[in-house]
Amino acid sequence: MTDVTCALIRNDDGLVLAVRRGPAMDNAGKWEFPGGKTKPGEDHEDCIIREIGEELGISVIIAGRLNTVEHDYGNKQIRLIPFLCDTLAPKPVLSEHDEYRWMLPGELVTLDLTAADIPVAVQYAAGHSVSVAGEPEKQEELPDTETGDELALMMSRIHSTEEITMVARSAAVNESLLSQLVTLSSSPVKRVGFMSSWALSKVSDINPKVMVPFLAMMIDALPGVPNESVQRSFMRIIMKSDIGSIPESHHARLIEYCLSALRAVNGPVAPKAYGMEILASFCERYPDMINEVVGVVQLSITDASVGMKAAGRKVIQRLTNRI
Repeated sequence: MTDVTCALIRNDDGLVLAVRRGPAMDNAGKWEFPGGKTKPGEDHEDCIIREIGEELGISVIIAGRLNTVEHDYGNKQIRLIPFLCDTLAPKPVLSEHDEYRWMLPGELVTLDLTAADIPVAVQYAAGHSVSVAGEPEKQEELPDTETGDELALMMSRIHSTEEITMVARSAAVNESLLSQLVTLSSSPVKRVGFMSSWALSKVSDINPKVMVPFLAMMIDALPGVPNESVQRSFMRIIMKSDIGSIPESHHARLIEYCLSALRAVNGPVAPKAYGMEILASFCERYPDMINEVVGVVQLSITDASVGMKAAGRKVIQRLTNRI
């Protein structure tokens, strides 16, 4: 069975990107979520970022994951791993597909999708159904975890966005659970680290203030984080935090890290995108940095994707307006 990744790419309006397979592709004329096969030794997360860059010429940031789908096409069996991704790009540059559409979640199921993509569309649409007006959303409670080993085992078995969201909601109001997730983000078991940091990223969406006591630790950990998924989550959490909540003792360290991420020629996209935003926020506090940051951002987007160039230009415009 072949592992294949796909991406439900969302824009700022909450619309999802669907693409139609071109005449030179199998299942020509069918719609799908873009992606492709993993290479030997390649992580699923790295695969989807690479595939979207190659197929559509845009940069994406992983925000979540849906349930895996297995399908037998007769001549091949695939295991489809769907990721939820956000993009900074206004539109894709098609290289294999011949059409694209930005659609509401509920509209995705109306497309003539490939067989494996149909359950993915149904799953995503179901998660965005409208609740009865005035009826509060049911909040699931996660029992207290007594040991880190038990929580690590639980995190290693998580496979859906719904499960991660449940953990995040509980951690947002449970200091002990939150602290354990922070510790597990540095786990040598890559999946445990990824899932724990993903949950923390969702906690920052629910209540960014509860993450403040851990910001210094994350900044200290960033240079040595071997797991790129954890790096992405930490950078996203820091980006969503108020600069004033970051200890002044860690300002210089974080600024240098972000500058280094932007200067890295073949570095991953997400740290660059988040780093630009973090540096722009620091420039409001330290205006003497503006010229240096503008120069580094300009250099970093010279040969970047369309999405990164658009994001970089916005940051440059934002900063030059302050000069």
